[in-house]
Amino acid sequence: MSDPPEDGHIEVHRQRCQACSSMELRDIIVREVGKPMAIYVRCAKCGELVAFYELQRYYHHGKGIESFLRAHGVGAADSGRAWLDDFKRVQKRALEGFERALERLRRENKDV
Repeated sequence: MSDPPEDGHIEVHRQRCQACSSMELRDIIVREVGKPMAIYVRCAKCGELVAFYELQRYYHHGKGIESFLRAHGVGAADSGRAWLDDFKRVQKRALEGFERALERLRRENKDV
């Protein structure tokens, strides 16, 4: 996985409902064995579908390494050290990217 682009080459947006312009959105997460995790974004105000995403990899902040390993289908035969290193890289990248995105929104006077 590559690192996120430098700050000068990134766009940051807050997602809005196309029907009512609300930013009150809720994720509906669907996990099926052998398929990428599906995320349906629903407007909490009007109930419309806003977006759909499929995730091959994801990082759930605050859940720890066990959640990361389960989410990525790690088996007993896999290298624990390699997965721990991968987890730490993803955790660091997620926190740094999140902070950069928030800072960009603040600079552009977008609702954070």
